[in-house]
Amino acid sequence: MNKNILSQIKYGVVAIAFALASCSSPKHLAVQDTQTKHYAITDNTVDSSVVKTIQPYKQTIDGKMHEVIGNAPVALTKKTPESNLGNFFAEAVFQKAKTIANIDTTNMFAMFNNGGLRTSVPQGNIMVGGMFELMPFENKLVIIKLTSERLHQLLDYVAEKDGAPVAGIRFVIKDKKATDIFINGKPFDAVKNYYVATSDYLAGGGDKFFSAGENKDMLATDHLLRDILIDYCKNLTNQNKPVTATLDGRIQYAQ
Repeated sequence: MNKNILSQIKYGVVAIAFALASCSSPKHLAVQDTQTKHYAITDNTVDSSVVKTIQPYKQTIDGKMHEVIGNAPVALTKKTPESNLGNFFAEAVFQKAKTIANIDTTNMFAMFNNGGLRTSVPQGNIMVGGMFELMPFENKLVIIKLTSERLHQLLDYVAEKDGAPVAGIRFVIKDKKATDIFINGKPFDAVKNYYVATSDYLAGGGDKFFSAGENKDMLATDHLLRDILIDYCKNLTNQNKPVTATLDGRIQYAQ
């Protein structure tokens, strides 16, 4: 875990300690002196007793964040229209979605935004803390039902953005439009309904993939995307497999 995160944890616990202390005496609703004073809190002002209280939790957090959960033979990085980092992420979540969705998963795919991936995964050992840096937000997995028309609109939007992390789907970007669409190896069917596994952030209107309040036919889950990635890495490691992803042309530009 980096120093900034540790500092935030330490000061957060300090704030909680002060808050709890302030709750020990009764509060009165009478108006008191409204003057305010500001006190700078630095490392030197933290009481040693507070540090002793925090230390066991800090050690536990440090140990958890430094837990090695996999190994990447090559660095996983972002680029468009497709990347090994995006494919790794989308495949991990797609596999999880297929295990919990009570639907015909042959009509389901996964799609996310590049902006949700905040850093790269360097070559070498992968630690839990690295997954927190990759996905620092508390985004959860959702599965949305789409008409074929709405799906095509979504893919055209992704084509305009020059691609996105996807799994279970392939298409070609031509003149900023999506063409030659295949869902799990089957050609796009203009009369079918489809399902997309994505994040609650995008489902709620983030990055303009969807309109806010649009998705009423949606399965919300309590599965954090970050936890899904961590479990995915651990499962690969338990099978003596590396954490990697190949570029397979799932999104490509027209020749």
